[in-house]
Amino acid sequence: MKFFVIFSATLFFALILSIKAHTPGTVTVDSLTFDKVVRNFDVVLAKFDDKYPYGDNQDQFKKFAESAANTKNLLLVEIPITDYGEKENEQLGAEYKVTKADFPAYKLFLKGKSKPIDHTGDKTEDGLKQFLSQHTNLWFGLPGTLEALDRLAREYFDVSSAADETNQKTLLEKAREQVKGFVDKKEQKSGESYIKIMEAVAKQGVDFLKREGRRVQNLLKGKITDTKKEELQHRSNILLSFKSLKESVTDTLDAAKDTVVDAAEKVKEAVTGEKDL
Repeated sequence: MKFFVIFSATLFFALILSIKAHTPGTVTVDSLTFDKVVRNFDVVLAKFDDKYPYGDNQDQFKKFAESAANTKNLLLVEIPITDYGEKENEQLGAEYKVTKADFPAYKLFLKGKSKPIDHTGDKTEDGLKQFLSQHTNLWFGLPGTLEALDRLAREYFDVSSAADETNQKTLLEKAREQVKGFVDKKEQKSGESYIKIMEAVAKQGVDFLKREGRRVQNLLKGKITDTKKEELQHRSNILLSFKSLKESVTDTLDAAKDTVVDAAEKVKEAVTGEKDL
């Protein structure tokens, strides 16, 4: 009888763990199936993590997976890694330079691209949506954004990059007409932000987007009220809509260059005591 109770408890515990090991809305892969999956889908967001993850990061991922379940052309995969027993997927983790200290580590695999893009931002539902919005043409409905205007924003970026003033004016007028039709006050406020950004791009060129993006991010790092923070975050989300995939990749490379330069300056200062002005 005692053996039966222990066996039942062990079986129950194993079942609970197996349920926790899989997040609804995702596909669990291993070293044998990973390449097949990546090759056959346009956008794959891979999560390298413990086999039985828990805590705030996992809760945020569950929310994200649920909200992204119906997003076309996106596949979410989980890669459970263990450092005991058969050491599941340890080799796959090593191949992509993921250590336990990185868990959960997110990497974005795009069809036709040889290397994945590392997620370095917030490991929250909105953080993951921002990451994918920055590097793909998928739409997730980030706070403050509107799908119809997001589509126009991407078109507007393309024609602005080509200095096509005629289509710039046409798209700007379309956006104004759409905003006029909004009844909801929040939508009206967001719509006005799209219009102002479009007008600024028309006057200052697409470089305005980078400058404004940096300005907003710097303000978000400062001491501001919750209301102001929400307003700035919405503006940051809307700015992401005014980017093509090519532009996003360029931004990623620029950020990587900045990181290398900063690191080099710190090494120089540590070795020589000199600091570049």
